[in-house]
Amino acid sequence: MTPRFSDAASALGAAAGQHALMLWLLGLALALALAGWLGARWRQRRTLGTRHWALCCALPALALFTLLATQVAAGASMTHFDAALARTLQVQASATLLHWATVPTWAGDPPVVIALVAAVGAWLLWRRERLLALAWVAAVVGNALLNKGLKHLFERARPPHLHGIVHETGYSFPSGHASGTLAAYGMLAYVVLRLAPPAWHMPALLGAAWLAWTGACSRVLLQVHYASDVLAGLASGSVWLGLCILGLRHAQQRERQTLLNQ
Repeated sequence: MTPRFSDAASALGAAAGQHALMLWLLGLALALALAGWLGARWRQRRTLGTRHWALCCALPALALFTLLATQVAAGASMTHFDAALARTLQVQASATLLHWATVPTWAGDPPVVIALVAAVGAWLLWRRERLLALAWVAAVVGNALLNKGLKHLFERARPPHLHGIVHETGYSFPSGHASGTLAAYGMLAYVVLRLAPPAWHMPALLGAAWLAWTGACSRVLLQVHYASDVLAGLASGSVWLGLCILGLRHAQQRERQTLLNQ
């Protein structure tokens, strides 16, 4: 990579740090728009909506993760952007903003996610939705295992975070909070789509999008992850979520076919 590209990436990262809240709002608007579009597709063509929903999650996300992983592994321009953004936030982010940023990150904290997995799984089993319960556990637990493996594959160090408000250890790429929040609340939204009345569908999708994007951005604001870490976490979580939904649909179709053949 030439110095011209590294300087441009660093300048862009510094500018992003100076306008972090605006970028959060822009990303949130895009995330909510995508969730709204998926909700509209679900209403219009429910029979085919599941596959479309899963493929819309998985295929673009896989391409994004591949791009980010290549950049990080090669130390390319994205890493210069990351470093400049982190340095700018170290200077620009106030203590008040950092304390507020700790609020949305709770949704991806392990104790919260574990409690959610247990509660929703028990409820699904009580309703005798065994395949859906299995897919729910696989989406969350499988994503956690996948994220751990990816972290050890890339072994990227976290950015310095010396403000003392939060402290994280372990590898940085991809973000476990970002991928875990998306996989957990995205799958929860799918459960709502399958089992809840239609009036709940759009709020569930919009809520999942808000939690995933805001939780991911909070990790960058708190300087415990680089921007590429959380984008890669959202991407890997989306890929895994899509695969779990496709696997669930395949298992449900086979179960129905077996019942018809008996």
